[in-house]
Amino acid sequence: MADGTRSRVRRRRLAAGRDRLSALPDDLLHHTITYLPVTEAIATAALSSSWRHIWRSYPLVLKDADIPEPARDALVPRVLAEHPGSFRSVILYDCRLASLNRELPGWPRLLVDKRTQQLLLAHPHRNLPAPPPSTVNQPDAARLLPADILRSGSLQDLSLDFWTFSADLCRRADINLPQLRILTLTRVVISDQDLECLIAVCPVLESLGLGLTLNNAKHVRLRSKSLRCALVVDGRSKDGEFTVVDTPLLQRLYLLQQFKGVALAVRIACAPKLRVLGYLDTRTHKLQIGDSVIRPDTMASARTVVPTVEILALAVNLGISGEVKMLASFLRCFPNVETLHIESAPHYPSVTASEPSGEHHARFYQEVSQVDCLRSHAKKLVIHDFRGDQNEFEFVKFIAMNAQELQSLLVVVSDQEILSSADKVNEIKEELQCVQFPTGISAVLHELPKAAVVYRLKRAADLTINDPFEC
Repeated sequence: MADGTRSRVRRRRLAAGRDRLSALPDDLLHHTITYLPVTEAIATAALSSSWRHIWRSYPLVLKDADIPEPARDALVPRVLAEHPGSFRSVILYDCRLASLNRELPGWPRLLVDKRTQQLLLAHPHRNLPAPPPSTVNQPDAARLLPADILRSGSLQDLSLDFWTFSADLCRRADINLPQLRILTLTRVVISDQDLECLIAVCPVLESLGLGLTLNNAKHVRLRSKSLRCALVVDGRSKDGEFTVVDTPLLQRLYLLQQFKGVALAVRIACAPKLRVLGYLDTRTHKLQIGDSVIRPDTMASARTVVPTVEILALAVNLGISGEVKMLASFLRCFPNVETLHIESAPHYPSVTASEPSGEHHARFYQEVSQVDCLRSHAKKLVIHDFRGDQNEFEFVKFIAMNAQELQSLLVVVSDQEILSSADKVNEIKEELQCVQFPTGISAVLHELPKAAVVYRLKRAADLTINDPFEC
Protein backbone atom coordinates (compact mmCIF):
# COMPACT_ATOMS: atom_id res chain seq x y z
CA MET A 1 0.00 0.00 0.00
CA ALA A 2 1.40 3.38 -0.99
CA ASP A 3 2.15 5.93 1.70
CA GLY A 4 -0.62 8.25 0.48
CA THR A 5 -3.20 5.46 0.53
CA ARG A 6 -2.17 4.39 4.06
CA SER A 7 -2.50 7.98 5.25
CA ARG A 8 -6.00 8.31 3.77
CA VAL A 9 -7.09 5.05 5.42
CA ARG A 10 -5.76 6.28 8.76
CA ARG A 11 -7.56 9.61 8.44
CA ARG A 12 -10.85 7.84 7.74
CA ARG A 13 -10.36 5.64 10.81
CA LEU A 14 -9.50 8.66 12.88
CA ALA A 15 -12.66 10.41 11.67
CA ALA A 16 -14.64 7.33 12.68
CA GLY A 17 -13.14 7.50 16.16
CA ARG A 18 -11.05 4.34 15.80
CA ASP A 19 -7.33 3.50 15.88
CA ARG A 20 -6.02 6.96 16.72
CA LEU A 21 -2.48 5.63 17.20
CA SER A 22 -2.32 4.40 13.62
CA ALA A 23 -3.06 7.91 12.40
CA LEU A 24 0.42 8.99 13.47
CA PRO A 25 3.06 9.40 10.72
CA ASP A 26 5.12 6.32 9.88
CA ASP A 27 8.40 7.83 11.03
CA LEU A 28 6.94 8.63 14.46
CA LEU A 29 5.49 5.13 14.77
CA HIS A 30 8.83 3.59 13.90
CA HIS A 31 10.64 5.84 16.34
CA THR A 32 8.21 4.63 19.00
CA ILE A 33 8.64 0.90 18.37
CA THR A 34 12.44 1.16 18.44
CA TYR A 35 12.05 1.61 22.21
CA LEU A 36 10.21 -1.72 22.46
CA PRO A 37 11.92 -5.09 22.92
CA VAL A 38 12.34 -6.64 19.47
CA THR A 39 9.75 -9.35 20.19
CA GLU A 40 7.14 -6.68 20.95
CA ALA A 41 8.22 -4.57 17.98
CA ILE A 42 7.63 -7.53 15.66
CA ALA A 43 4.25 -8.18 17.30
CA THR A 44 3.02 -4.71 16.33
CA ALA A 45 2.39 -6.12 12.85
CA ALA A 46 -0.64 -7.88 14.30
CA LEU A 47 -2.28 -4.65 15.46
CA SER A 48 -3.76 -3.82 12.07
CA SER A 49 -2.95 -3.98 8.36
CA SER A 50 -1.59 -0.44 8.47
CA TRP A 51 1.02 -1.49 11.05
CA ARG A 52 2.12 -4.58 9.15
CA HIS A 53 4.89 -2.85 7.20
CA ILE A 54 6.30 -0.66 9.97
CA TRP A 55 8.86 -3.00 11.56
CA ARG A 56 10.10 -4.41 8.24
CA SER A 57 10.33 -1.13 6.35
CA TYR A 58 12.61 0.72 8.75
CA PRO A 59 16.21 0.02 9.86
CA LEU A 60 16.46 -2.78 12.41
CA VAL A 61 17.19 -2.10 16.08
CA LEU A 62 18.05 -5.39 17.81
CA LYS A 63 19.21 -5.90 21.41
CA ASP A 64 19.54 -9.50 22.52
CA ALA A 65 19.08 -8.45 26.16
CA ASP A 66 15.44 -7.70 25.27
CA ILE A 67 14.84 -11.34 24.28
CA PRO A 68 14.02 -13.89 27.02
CA GLU A 69 16.88 -16.32 27.63
CA PRO A 70 15.17 -19.55 26.44
CA ALA A 71 14.22 -18.03 23.07
CA ARG A 72 17.45 -16.12 22.41
CA ASP A 73 19.36 -18.83 20.53
CA ALA A 74 16.62 -19.24 17.94
CA LEU A 75 15.17 -15.75 17.76
CA VAL A 76 18.33 -13.69 17.18
CA PRO A 77 19.28 -15.54 13.96
CA ARG A 78 15.64 -15.47 12.82
CA VAL A 79 15.33 -11.70 13.28
CA LEU A 80 18.60 -11.08 11.43
CA ALA A 81 17.50 -13.33 8.58
CA GLU A 82 13.92 -12.11 8.19
CA HIS A 83 14.39 -8.36 8.46
CA PRO A 84 15.09 -7.03 4.94
CA GLY A 85 17.48 -4.36 6.27
CA SER A 86 19.16 -2.08 6.60
CA PHE A 87 20.35 -2.63 10.18
CA ARG A 88 20.68 0.51 12.30
CA SER A 89 21.82 -1.14 15.52
CA VAL A 90 22.68 -4.75 16.43
CA ILE A 91 23.63 -5.16 20.09
CA LEU A 92 24.56 -8.71 21.12
CA TYR A 93 25.79 -8.76 24.69
CA ASP A 94 25.62 -12.56 24.55
CA CYS A 95 26.91 -13.36 21.07
CA ARG A 96 26.50 -17.14 20.85
CA LEU A 97 28.62 -18.29 17.94
CA ALA A 98 27.41 -21.88 18.00
CA SER A 99 23.74 -20.99 17.52
CA LEU A 100 24.48 -18.22 15.02
CA ASN A 101 26.69 -20.47 12.90
CA ARG A 102 24.12 -23.26 13.06
CA GLU A 103 20.95 -21.24 12.44
CA LEU A 104 22.37 -18.56 10.18
CA PRO A 105 25.59 -19.54 8.39
CA GLY A 106 27.33 -16.51 6.98
CA TRP A 107 25.84 -14.13 9.60
CA PRO A 108 28.94 -11.88 9.63
CA ARG A 109 28.57 -11.28 5.88
CA LEU A 110 24.87 -10.60 6.42
CA LEU A 111 25.70 -7.83 8.89
CA VAL A 112 27.91 -6.26 6.24
CA ASP A 113 25.39 -6.68 3.41
CA LYS A 114 22.56 -5.21 5.50
CA ARG A 115 24.69 -2.08 6.07
CA THR A 116 24.84 -2.26 9.86
CA GLN A 117 25.67 1.11 11.39
CA GLN A 118 26.16 0.23 15.06
CA LEU A 119 27.43 -3.17 16.14
CA LEU A 120 28.28 -4.55 19.58
CA LEU A 121 29.51 -8.13 19.84
CA ALA A 122 30.30 -9.36 23.34
CA HIS A 123 31.43 -12.96 23.48
CA PRO A 124 29.89 -14.84 26.42
CA HIS A 125 32.99 -15.42 28.52
CA ARG A 126 31.55 -16.58 31.82
CA ASN A 127 32.64 -20.17 31.14
CA LEU A 128 35.67 -19.41 28.99
CA PRO A 129 38.91 -18.67 30.84
CA ALA A 130 41.20 -16.14 29.20
CA PRO A 131 44.10 -17.80 27.35
CA PRO A 132 47.54 -17.66 28.97
CA PRO A 133 49.93 -14.89 27.88
CA SER A 134 52.04 -17.39 25.91
CA THR A 135 49.17 -17.80 23.42
CA VAL A 136 48.58 -14.10 22.80
CA ASN A 137 49.35 -14.40 19.08
CA GLN A 138 47.64 -17.75 18.57
CA PRO A 139 44.02 -17.66 17.34
CA ASP A 140 41.44 -19.03 19.77
CA ALA A 141 38.91 -20.69 17.48
CA ALA A 142 36.22 -20.62 20.17
CA ARG A 143 36.14 -16.83 20.03
CA LEU A 144 37.99 -15.89 16.84
CA LEU A 145 36.47 -12.72 15.42
CA PRO A 146 34.99 -13.31 11.94
CA ALA A 147 37.06 -11.33 9.44
CA ASP A 148 33.96 -10.06 7.60
CA ILE A 149 33.17 -7.81 10.57
CA LEU A 150 36.22 -5.75 9.58
CA ARG A 151 35.11 -5.37 5.96
CA SER A 152 32.08 -3.19 6.53
CA GLY A 153 31.63 -0.01 4.52
CA SER A 154 28.71 1.15 6.68
CA LEU A 155 29.81 0.60 10.29
CA GLN A 156 30.04 3.82 12.30
CA ASP A 157 30.24 2.40 15.83
CA LEU A 158 31.90 -0.94 16.66
CA SER A 159 32.33 -2.47 20.13
CA LEU A 160 34.06 -5.82 20.63
CA ASP A 161 34.40 -7.60 23.97
CA PHE A 162 36.36 -10.79 24.65
CA TRP A 163 37.41 -11.73 21.13
CA THR A 164 40.60 -12.96 19.52
CA PHE A 165 41.83 -11.24 16.38
CA SER A 166 43.35 -13.24 13.56
CA ALA A 167 47.15 -13.31 13.79
CA ASP A 168 47.52 -12.20 10.15
CA LEU A 169 45.31 -9.12 10.46
CA CYS A 170 47.93 -6.65 9.27
CA ARG A 171 48.55 -8.73 6.13
CA ARG A 172 44.92 -8.63 5.00
CA ALA A 173 44.60 -6.02 2.28
CA ASP A 174 40.79 -6.21 2.28
CA ILE A 175 40.31 -5.05 5.89
CA ASN A 176 38.66 -1.63 5.74
CA LEU A 177 36.27 0.39 7.94
CA PRO A 178 35.89 3.62 5.99
CA GLN A 179 32.95 5.07 7.99
CA LEU A 180 33.91 3.96 11.50
CA ARG A 181 33.92 6.86 13.98
CA ILE A 182 33.80 4.96 17.31
CA LEU A 183 35.85 1.85 18.12
CA THR A 184 35.80 0.13 21.52
CA LEU A 185 37.97 -2.92 22.22
CA THR A 186 37.69 -4.66 25.59
CA ARG A 187 39.50 -7.82 26.69
CA VAL A 188 40.59 -8.67 23.17
CA VAL A 189 43.63 -10.66 22.11
CA ILE A 190 45.56 -8.67 19.54
CA SER A 191 49.22 -8.02 18.82
CA ASP A 192 50.93 -4.63 18.91
CA GLN A 193 51.30 -4.50 15.14
CA ASP A 194 47.77 -5.67 14.41
CA LEU A 195 46.26 -3.04 16.69
CA GLU A 196 48.15 -0.36 14.77
CA CYS A 197 46.90 -1.83 11.49
CA LEU A 198 43.31 -1.90 12.74
CA ILE A 199 43.42 1.78 13.69
CA ALA A 200 45.03 2.60 10.35
CA VAL A 201 42.09 1.16 8.37
CA CYS A 202 39.69 3.54 10.16
CA PRO A 203 40.40 6.84 8.34
CA VAL A 204 37.63 8.85 10.05
CA LEU A 205 37.96 7.36 13.55
CA GLU A 206 37.15 9.96 16.22
CA SER A 207 36.83 8.00 19.48
CA LEU A 208 38.89 4.98 20.57
CA GLY A 209 38.27 2.97 23.73
CA LEU A 210 40.84 0.38 24.81
CA GLY A 211 40.21 -1.94 27.73
CA LEU A 212 43.73 -3.29 28.11
CA THR A 213 44.13 -6.64 29.87
CA LEU A 214 46.75 -9.33 30.28
CA ASN A 215 46.25 -10.49 26.69
CA ASN A 216 46.46 -7.11 25.02
CA ALA A 217 49.30 -5.56 23.11
CA LYS A 218 52.02 -4.58 25.58
CA HIS A 219 53.27 -1.59 23.62
CA VAL A 220 50.32 0.43 22.30
CA ARG A 221 51.33 3.05 19.72
CA LEU A 222 48.62 5.46 18.72
CA ARG A 223 48.68 6.92 15.21
CA SER A 224 45.59 8.52 13.71
CA LYS A 225 45.01 11.65 11.64
CA SER A 226 41.35 11.88 12.70
CA LEU A 227 41.23 10.72 16.35
CA ARG A 228 39.86 13.24 18.85
CA CYS A 229 39.34 11.15 21.99
CA ALA A 230 41.20 8.13 23.43
CA LEU A 231 40.07 6.22 26.54
CA VAL A 232 42.45 3.69 28.05
CA VAL A 233 41.34 1.39 30.88
CA ASP A 234 44.45 -0.52 31.89
CA GLY A 235 43.65 -3.75 33.71
CA ARG A 236 46.90 -5.54 32.95
CA SER A 237 48.85 -7.26 35.72
CA LYS A 238 52.22 -6.55 34.07
CA ASP A 239 54.00 -3.35 33.10
CA GLY A 240 53.08 -1.84 29.73
CA GLU A 241 53.52 1.18 27.50
CA PHE A 242 51.12 3.59 25.81
CA THR A 243 52.55 6.05 23.29
CA VAL A 244 50.76 8.87 21.52
CA VAL A 245 52.92 8.82 18.41
CA ASP A 246 51.09 11.02 15.90
CA THR A 247 47.59 12.31 16.64
CA PRO A 248 47.24 15.85 15.25
CA LEU A 249 43.55 16.19 16.27
CA LEU A 250 43.60 14.43 19.66
CA GLN A 251 41.86 16.60 22.25
CA ARG A 252 41.30 14.17 25.12
CA LEU A 253 43.34 11.34 26.64
CA TYR A 254 41.56 9.62 29.53
CA LEU A 255 43.50 7.03 31.54
CA LEU A 256 42.02 4.70 34.14
CA GLN A 257 44.26 2.14 35.84
CA GLN A 258 42.75 -0.83 37.67
CA PHE A 259 45.85 -2.56 39.04
CA LYS A 260 47.51 0.22 40.99
CA GLY A 261 50.80 -1.60 41.56
CA VAL A 262 51.51 -2.03 37.85
CA ALA A 263 53.64 0.52 35.99
CA LEU A 264 52.40 2.06 32.73
CA ALA A 265 54.74 4.16 30.66
CA VAL A 266 52.80 7.06 29.09
CA ARG A 267 54.63 8.82 26.28
CA ILE A 268 53.32 11.90 24.47
CA ALA A 269 55.23 12.46 21.25
CA CYS A 270 52.85 14.37 18.97
CA ALA A 271 49.49 15.68 20.19
CA PRO A 272 49.44 19.41 19.32
CA LYS A 273 45.75 19.86 20.27
CA LEU A 274 45.68 17.84 23.48
CA ARG A 275 43.47 19.78 25.90
CA VAL A 276 42.26 17.24 28.50
CA LEU A 277 44.54 14.68 30.16
CA GLY A 278 44.22 12.39 33.18
CA TYR A 279 44.36 10.55 35.44
CA LEU A 280 48.16 10.56 35.57
CA ASP A 281 49.21 8.58 38.64
CA THR A 282 52.35 9.68 40.46
CA ARG A 283 52.78 6.15 41.82
CA THR A 284 52.59 4.04 38.68
CA HIS A 285 52.70 6.21 35.55
CA LYS A 286 56.08 6.86 33.98
CA LEU A 287 55.54 10.01 31.97
CA GLN A 288 57.65 10.81 28.92
CA ILE A 289 57.24 13.89 26.74
CA GLY A 290 59.02 13.61 23.44
CA ASP A 291 62.40 12.10 24.30
CA SER A 292 62.41 13.41 27.88
CA VAL A 293 61.53 11.08 30.75
CA ILE A 294 59.90 13.05 33.58
CA ARG A 295 61.60 12.44 36.92
CA PRO A 296 61.07 13.99 40.38
CA ASP A 297 63.79 16.57 39.72
CA THR A 298 62.76 17.43 36.14
CA MET A 299 62.44 21.16 35.53
CA ALA A 300 60.32 22.82 32.84
CA SER A 301 61.89 23.36 29.43
CA ALA A 302 60.74 23.54 25.82
CA ARG A 303 61.32 19.79 25.52
CA THR A 304 59.32 18.81 28.62
CA VAL A 305 56.04 20.74 28.37
CA VAL A 306 52.66 20.25 26.71
CA PRO A 307 51.33 23.83 26.65
CA THR A 308 47.91 22.98 25.16
CA VAL A 309 46.58 21.06 28.19
CA GLU A 310 43.97 23.10 30.08
CA ILE A 311 42.26 20.38 32.17
CA LEU A 312 44.52 17.98 34.05
CA ALA A 313 43.76 15.18 36.51
CA LEU A 314 46.41 13.61 38.77
CA ALA A 315 46.37 10.90 41.43
CA VAL A 316 48.77 11.32 44.36
CA ASN A 317 49.25 10.34 47.99
CA LEU A 318 49.72 13.75 49.56
CA GLY A 319 51.51 12.29 52.57
CA ILE A 320 54.38 10.65 50.66
CA SER A 321 57.30 12.94 49.85
CA GLY A 322 58.33 11.05 46.70
CA GLU A 323 54.84 11.34 45.28
CA VAL A 324 54.62 15.06 46.08
CA LYS A 325 57.92 15.60 44.25
CA MET A 326 56.56 13.71 41.25
CA LEU A 327 53.35 15.73 41.47
CA ALA A 328 55.44 18.90 41.16
CA SER A 329 57.30 17.49 38.14
CA PHE A 330 54.07 16.45 36.42
CA LEU A 331 52.57 19.90 37.01
CA ARG A 332 55.61 21.63 35.49
CA CYS A 333 54.93 19.76 32.25
CA PHE A 334 51.55 21.47 31.85
CA PRO A 335 52.12 25.19 32.49
CA ASN A 336 48.76 26.43 31.18
CA VAL A 337 46.39 24.24 33.19
CA GLU A 338 43.32 26.16 34.34
CA THR A 339 41.33 23.31 35.91
CA LEU A 340 43.21 20.85 38.09
CA HIS A 341 41.77 17.65 39.59
CA ILE A 342 43.69 15.94 42.37
CA GLU A 343 42.64 12.45 43.44
CA SER A 344 43.86 11.95 47.00
CA ALA A 345 45.14 8.40 47.00
CA PRO A 346 45.46 6.19 50.09
CA HIS A 347 48.63 4.33 51.06
CA TYR A 348 49.47 1.19 49.12
CA PRO A 349 50.30 -1.88 51.18
CA SER A 350 53.74 -1.74 49.54
CA VAL A 351 54.56 1.65 51.16
CA THR A 352 57.09 1.03 53.88
CA ALA A 353 56.75 2.39 57.38
CA SER A 354 59.92 4.45 56.88
CA GLU A 355 58.31 6.54 54.12
CA PRO A 356 57.56 10.08 55.36
CA SER A 357 53.81 10.36 55.76
CA GLY A 358 52.71 13.85 56.61
CA GLU A 359 55.33 14.74 59.21
CA HIS A 360 57.09 17.50 57.28
CA HIS A 361 54.33 19.11 55.22
CA ALA A 362 56.05 22.46 54.69
CA ARG A 363 59.12 20.75 53.22
CA PHE A 364 56.90 18.55 51.05
CA TYR A 365 55.03 21.45 49.51
CA GLN A 366 58.13 23.52 48.85
CA GLU A 367 58.51 21.12 45.93
CA VAL A 368 55.29 22.50 44.44
CA SER A 369 55.68 26.18 45.31
CA GLN A 370 57.45 27.18 42.09
CA VAL A 371 55.02 25.46 39.73
CA ASP A 372 53.69 28.03 37.24
CA CYS A 373 50.29 26.45 36.57
CA LEU A 374 49.45 26.44 40.30
CA ARG A 375 50.81 29.87 41.05
CA SER A 376 49.64 31.83 38.00
CA HIS A 377 47.11 29.87 35.92
CA ALA A 378 44.94 27.49 37.90
CA LYS A 379 41.45 28.94 38.34
CA LYS A 380 39.67 25.84 39.59
CA LEU A 381 40.92 23.01 41.82
CA VAL A 382 38.96 19.88 42.75
CA ILE A 383 40.30 17.47 45.37
CA HIS A 384 38.59 14.07 44.99
CA ASP A 385 38.35 11.25 47.56
CA PHE A 386 39.10 13.62 50.45
CA ARG A 387 39.29 11.72 53.75
CA GLY A 388 40.17 14.48 56.19
CA ASP A 389 43.79 13.43 56.77
CA GLN A 390 46.16 16.06 58.10
CA ASN A 391 48.32 16.02 54.96
CA GLU A 392 45.21 16.79 52.86
CA PHE A 393 44.37 19.83 54.99
CA GLU A 394 47.97 21.00 54.75
CA PHE A 395 47.75 20.77 50.97
CA VAL A 396 44.56 22.87 50.99
CA LYS A 397 46.35 25.48 53.12
CA PHE A 398 49.28 25.47 50.73
CA ILE A 399 46.94 26.04 47.79
CA ALA A 400 45.25 28.92 49.63
CA MET A 401 48.61 30.62 50.12
CA ASN A 402 50.10 30.04 46.66
CA ALA A 403 47.36 29.76 43.99
CA GLN A 404 47.08 33.44 43.09
CA GLU A 405 44.42 33.07 40.37
CA LEU A 406 42.23 30.50 42.08
CA GLN A 407 38.50 31.20 41.78
CA SER A 408 37.05 27.90 42.97
CA LEU A 409 38.17 25.07 45.28
CA LEU A 410 35.92 22.04 45.61
CA VAL A 411 36.59 19.25 48.11
CA VAL A 412 34.76 15.98 47.38
CA VAL A 413 34.16 13.32 50.04
CA SER A 414 33.24 9.94 48.53
CA ASP A 415 34.14 7.36 51.17
CA GLN A 416 30.93 5.68 52.36
CA GLU A 417 32.22 5.23 55.91
CA ILE A 418 32.89 8.96 56.20
CA LEU A 419 29.61 9.90 54.52
CA SER A 420 27.70 7.78 57.02
CA SER A 421 29.23 9.70 59.92
CA ALA A 422 27.70 13.15 60.39
CA ASP A 423 30.34 13.97 63.02
CA LYS A 424 33.21 13.25 60.64
CA VAL A 425 31.63 15.27 57.84
CA ASN A 426 31.04 18.22 60.18
CA GLU A 427 34.62 17.99 61.41
CA ILE A 428 35.92 18.25 57.84
CA LYS A 429 33.61 21.20 57.12
CA GLU A 430 34.74 23.08 60.20
CA GLU A 431 38.44 22.66 59.43
CA LEU A 432 37.97 23.74 55.82
CA GLN A 433 36.13 26.86 56.97
CA CYS A 434 39.22 27.87 58.92
CA VAL A 435 41.33 28.05 55.77
CA GLN A 436 41.74 31.66 54.61
CA PHE A 437 42.03 32.39 50.88
CA PRO A 438 43.52 35.77 49.86
CA THR A 439 41.35 35.72 46.71
CA GLY A 440 38.19 35.84 48.85
CA ILE A 441 36.88 32.37 48.01
CA SER A 442 36.27 29.50 50.42
CA ALA A 443 36.58 25.75 50.08
CA VAL A 444 33.27 24.09 49.20
CA LEU A 445 32.59 20.55 50.44
CA HIS A 446 30.63 18.10 48.31
CA GLU A 447 29.39 14.79 49.69
CA LEU A 448 29.20 12.54 46.63
CA PRO A 449 29.69 8.76 46.30
CA LYS A 450 32.16 7.85 43.61
CA ALA A 451 30.58 7.21 40.23
CA ALA A 452 30.76 3.80 38.59
CA VAL A 453 33.50 3.21 36.03
CA VAL A 454 30.98 2.77 33.19
CA TYR A 455 29.43 6.18 33.94
CA ARG A 456 32.84 7.84 34.13
CA LEU A 457 33.90 6.39 30.79
CA LYS A 458 30.64 7.45 29.17
CA ARG A 459 31.24 11.04 30.27
CA ALA A 460 34.85 10.89 29.14
CA ALA A 461 33.83 9.78 25.63
CA ASP A 462 31.34 12.64 25.25
CA LEU A 463 33.25 15.57 23.77
CA THR A 464 30.29 17.88 24.37
CA ILE A 465 31.16 17.62 28.10
CA ASN A 466 33.87 20.16 28.67
CA ASP A 467 35.38 18.55 31.78
CA PRO A 468 34.98 14.76 32.04
CA PHE A 469 36.47 14.69 35.56
CA GLU A 470 33.90 17.07 36.98
CA CYS A 471 31.51 15.71 39.63
